[in-house]
Amino acid sequence: MTTTLRTFDANDSVEDIAATLQRDGGVIIRGLAPERLMDDVYAEVEANVAPADFESSTDLWPEGNKTIGGLAGASPLFADRLLAHPKLLDVADAVLLPIVRMGSNTRRAAEKPEGKKRQKDILESTVSAAENYGGSTQAIFSATASVNCNYYQVGATLLLELYGPEGENQIFHRENANYQPFVEALLPNMPEIIMSAMWAGTDFTIENGATRFVPGSHEWPEERVAKEHEITQAVMPKGSVLLWLSRSLHGAGASTSSDGRVGYFHSYIVDWLRQEENQYIAVSTEAARRMSLPARQLLGYRSSKSLGWVKGRDQEDLLAKGMSGNI
Repeated sequence: MTTTLRTFDANDSVEDIAATLQRDGGVIIRGLAPERLMDDVYAEVEANVAPADFESSTDLWPEGNKTIGGLAGASPLFADRLLAHPKLLDVADAVLLPIVRMGSNTRRAAEKPEGKKRQKDILESTVSAAENYGGSTQAIFSATASVNCNYYQVGATLLLELYGPEGENQIFHRENANYQPFVEALLPNMPEIIMSAMWAGTDFTIENGATRFVPGSHEWPEERVAKEHEITQAVMPKGSVLLWLSRSLHGAGASTSSDGRVGYFHSYIVDWLRQEENQYIAVSTEAARRMSLPARQLLGYRSSKSLGWVKGRDQEDLLAKGMSGNI
């Protein structure tokens, strides 16, 4: 296994990016968003968030750094152009295996009748009915390996700003730790449940604490500890994005620079997992209404036939009137 992160260009194929991500546990896509957009997102956050709310004092992000939760609500540009970036959604489609794709087919699946029909047909293809000797019928589920979730949604959306010059390496961790020990019996043979993204709001360098990463660690046993020669850093220019899987070891690097290193983090998780950050509290309903439909769906304002429905609300947009669920 290589100890470097493979870097792709924005126009490289989704198939190659997804295959490498699943093989190595992480990839970089260079220059996927304009540098000016990174600045505009930060400006929106500064305009919408009080300075005191940037303060951080946690084990993962000690005092002296800056963090913002509910980033999708603080920056509409982040929600619509980074969180819902079509390239990332195409990769997430390939990795998380949803019934309803969010990438290239997002608008067709969400807004046209044939998209809903497709979801209904696939869902019902996994269920048959059997009649017992008394004349009653019973639904029987038949598992399929081709899908992993109805759809995926946001786990968390964060701004993470790192400062030196006396920083320390963040502890290596995995995103699936949020769900341990509850999914432990299913690992490592279950399909992928989380794909995370870190956008470079500034250049990511060794000096300013570029994310440390351990390629291949998504296939390691839990007790294996990374050695220094197995660790690399996600050095990438502003506007690039680092993607990684739920079991990939990663952590912020130690910054020796007094200049801030700005990262915009978000994760995509399968719909049957609890969201890491409560989007319905972190992001106001008014802010969600102003987002594009794909961004709003990613926050959780959509449902499957059986999970997350609200009577009288549209399955593909729970802020609109319509039909969802079975009542």
